[in-house]
Amino acid sequence: MKKFLIKILIYIFCVGLLITSINEWYKNNGTDSDNTRKFQSVPENIQICNLGSSHGLYGFCYEDFEGQYTCFNFGMSQQRPSYDLKIFQNYRQALQEGAVVFIPISHFSLFGISDESYPGFESKNKRYYKILPKEAVKNYHFDTALYTKYFPVLSAYEDIFRSAIPLQEEESKEWSSMSSYIDLEKNVLMASERYIIAGQLDENGGRIYNQEEINALYQIIELCKESNVRPILVTAPCLSEYTDAVRQIAPDFEKEFYGLLEEIVNRTGVEYYDYSYDERFAHHYELFMDGDHLNKDGAKKFVRILIQDIYE
Repeated sequence: MKKFLIKILIYIFCVGLLITSINEWYKNNGTDSDNTRKFQSVPENIQICNLGSSHGLYGFCYEDFEGQYTCFNFGMSQQRPSYDLKIFQNYRQALQEGAVVFIPISHFSLFGISDESYPGFESKNKRYYKILPKEAVKNYHFDTALYTKYFPVLSAYEDIFRSAIPLQEEESKEWSSMSSYIDLEKNVLMASERYIIAGQLDENGGRIYNQEEINALYQIIELCKESNVRPILVTAPCLSEYTDAVRQIAPDFEKEFYGLLEEIVNRTGVEYYDYSYDERFAHHYELFMDGDHLNKDGAKKFVRILIQDIYE
C-alpha cells in the first residue's frame, strides 16, 4: 500500500511538472492573439508612446525611429479611455520626463454605452488580467485570472498546437495588406455603423455621451501633466470613403464629435491633431488595410508626419 501511494505521488508530481513546464512555454510562445506579449518587455525611459484602440495599435509604427527615440505602442483593439487610463497609471513610471504621449481619439472613444454593456465584454476583458494588477481590471474574477494569467494552458486547447508551428501571425498578415483587396464599400458602411450607431444612441435616438470615458480622458491629461510628460490628442487618418459613410448615416455626428473635443481642449489646453481628412492619406488605398485602419506602410508614414508636426 505504501509503495502504491508513493507511485501515485510520483505520478502526480510528474504530471504537475509537465503541465507547469508546458504552461510556462505557452505563456512565452502562445499565438499572442490578444497582443499582450509586448507588455512583457516595456522599455525604460520611453520618449514617445501611444495609447488607444485599434487605431492606436495599427496606426503607430515606430520602426523608422529605432535608435533615435525609445518608443512603445500601448494600443489595444477596442480599447477606450477608461482602460487607456489604467494602462497609463500602471506603466507611467517607464516614461522619461518630457516624453510625448499620443492619445488616439476614435469616433467611438467618448460615446456610447459602457464597456461592460457590450456583447463579448468578458472575452475581451481577459487580456487585461495579463497586464494589469487585479484592482485595475474591470469585473475581476479570481477563476478567470487563474486560467488567463497564471495557467493559460488550461484553456488553450488547440492553440497549443498552433503555437508550436512557426506561422506568421494573422494580425501581421492583415497589417501588411491593402484596402484595395477588400470590398471597401461594405467595409466602411459596417465600420461607420459599428462606431456611430451600434450602442451609441439612447432610446430616443440621441447621442450617448459616455461620462466615464470622458472623465478618464481628463484624468489621463492631468496625470500626464503631473508626470511632466506631454499629452497630445490625435485622430488618425482614414480613407475618404469612411468619412463619407459617417456623414451619410449620421449627418450631425461630426458636430457632436468635434464639439466635445473642442470643449476638452479649451478646458485642459491639451494639443489636438486631426488627420481624419488629411489629403496625404484620404485617397491613398495602398496605405490602409481597410477604410479606417492604416497598414504598416501607412503607420510608418503617419508617425513620420506626426513626429515632424509636433517637433517643428
